[in-house]
Amino acid sequence: MRSPREPQELWRASLRAADGWQTVREPRGPYATASMLEWGSITKGLVGATAWLTLEVDRPVVHYLPGVPDADMTVADLVHHTSGLPRLPATMRDRLFGDPYREAVGVPLDLAAAGPVTPRSQFGYSNLGYALLGAVLDEVHGDWFAAVRQHVLEPAGISSAVLVPAPADRVVPKLFGRAIKPWALGESSFAAAGGVWSTFDDLCRYADWALEPGAGASRTVSWQRRGASIWINGEVRASGAVIANAAEVTAVVHALAKTPHAADAIATALIERKVREKCDG
Repeated sequence: MRSPREPQELWRASLRAADGWQTVREPRGPYATASMLEWGSITKGLVGATAWLTLEVDRPVVHYLPGVPDADMTVADLVHHTSGLPRLPATMRDRLFGDPYREAVGVPLDLAAAGPVTPRSQFGYSNLGYALLGAVLDEVHGDWFAAVRQHVLEPAGISSAVLVPAPADRVVPKLFGRAIKPWALGESSFAAAGGVWSTFDDLCRYADWALEPGAGASRTVSWQRRGASIWINGEVRASGAVIANAAEVTAVVHALAKTPHAADAIATALIERKVREKCDG
């Protein structure tokens, strides 16, 4: 497992154990000059929890959005990625260097494109599914992000979260001296799949709220699990983030301009190191 190293690397991290939060790396580089960082698909944790708390999740999606082609797909299928929907519609290419979400800015989600490509109940990670879930919340509440704010962000004490932060406030890496332009996720009809930005401290507050001892399972309904470990992560154009919990230790990591899932690897290494320290102590 990769260990955190090279102080010039661009990442931030904090750990929480029985003795509270510990800063692993202070802000430096872009983290020291701006405050708002991308959650990417950690956004899905907010949206899934709001859906679970406010909707009848066993109802078919067509009950809320009659234009959806599949009459059997449920809200729970969208939350759990078992809808059979593709990652993105066939008309949107998941490009390495381009911005697949730019063409969805100001354009309503095409419900007719929300047709399954794999059997329902089979896991298939889908940004389209969460965009559709955002559309369901829009239909029920008028605005999915306002519903998320009411049911998750405010209860968690999160005040900085937005979909489109001011460019000067964005924590982004640079290439040849120029800031790498983020995907237009928060401005698009796919915002509910990964468009939230906040301060690092508010990302930690979300970890506290979601993993609060004794809290209902709805708070982590969109998270991933393996054995006793639970985590949620997000990868966008030039950054990645993760909240991971194992062995009673929580790690929150955000990383810039790295290989995919570098934040996950750093979080795993930090948790393992903390557990070793606990055992040695």
